[in-house]
Amino acid sequence: MINFLRKKGGILGALGLTDWFSSLGRDRKRKVRYAFSLKVTKDLSFPYKAGDLEKGKITTLYTKRTFLGTLAQTLLLEGDYKGAEWLYLEAIKMEGTPYEEHLILNDLLLLYQKLKDFKKMEEISKRDVELFSEYKEELFNRYKNTQPQVNSFSVYIYMLERKGKKEEALKVLDYALSEGLYVPFANDIRKRLMVK
Repeated sequence: MINFLRKKGGILGALGLTDWFSSLGRDRKRKVRYAFSLKVTKDLSFPYKAGDLEKGKITTLYTKRTFLGTLAQTLLLEGDYKGAEWLYLEAIKMEGTPYEEHLILNDLLLLYQKLKDFKKMEEISKRDVELFSEYKEELFNRYKNTQPQVNSFSVYIYMLERKGKKEEALKVLDYALSEGLYVPFANDIRKRLMVK
């Protein structure tokens, strides 16, 4: 165990996550190692080998957020919702760009949709909608030739409608459309929201 704590290399070292990792309990360290080994095994485009997590000289284009987010996504795809949720929430705590936060929130929203956790679906979709102005420039730069869709808007509109807050839902719909986002079935949603 002492030798392990002295190791400062690998992708954890390159990203400055060594202290974060060292502070985790044994089960959570295992979860990170497990997610990393799954990512190495299942994703042919992932540029690392199993031993690269904690040792060796590594360079990386990942940020703390994107790295932890990609491990969380691996767990989400495996159906380990509890582990995925924990890693996504850890990723959000790390410094990073608003666009990176949006990507993590989008995945968290998918997780809560799978769990049918309406309270957390509303929280996460609202947070992403409120963050939109901070990441919209990067979003539109990445989707130059297509009209982007942000799932959080559709979910948040639905959550507001579900609570009977039709006027507020209509404002969110109008905001999304005025910003140039694609909202599936926007006309049908508008008609439904305008019914008294």
